Amino acid sequence: MSLDAGQKQLLRAALAKRSRGDLKALFAAIRGNDDRALLSALAMPKKKPRRASDPLLRNVDQILKPLMAPGAEKAEMLVEHIAKKHRRKLAASPTGLADAIRRLRAAKLSDEQILAGAKSLMAALAKLHGRETVV
Repeated sequence: MSLDAGQKQLLRAALAKRSRGDLKALFAAIRGNDDRALLSALAMPKKKPRRASDPLLRNVDQILKPLMAPGAEKAEMLVEHIAKKHRRKLAASPTGLADAIRRLRAAKLSDEQILAGAKSLMAALAKLHGRETVV
């Protein structure tokens, strides 16, 4: 069986810079495997699974969900509130909730303190902006 001109050109283009030993090993691998195995070897690797989300981040996000504000603004409010509550100077303007939690942990605050800070922030905002019902 001989190759036509198109097949020869395709082989030259794909394998031109390979050594003779590499080509022999490649042809042996092609002969030894079926099409399905060869195509699966050429396929793009599957995406890595997503990392599990931080449970504290999910809890804080749930607590702050009633706030109608972007994540960066929520994060900044949380950091400012915890800084006032603990009388500490903390890093300024986090980019989002995850960044805020990382910075608060780096400032040696425990997960319980951060969660309590989020709850007290919502309580303080409810007290400031809450509406009284008249009976």
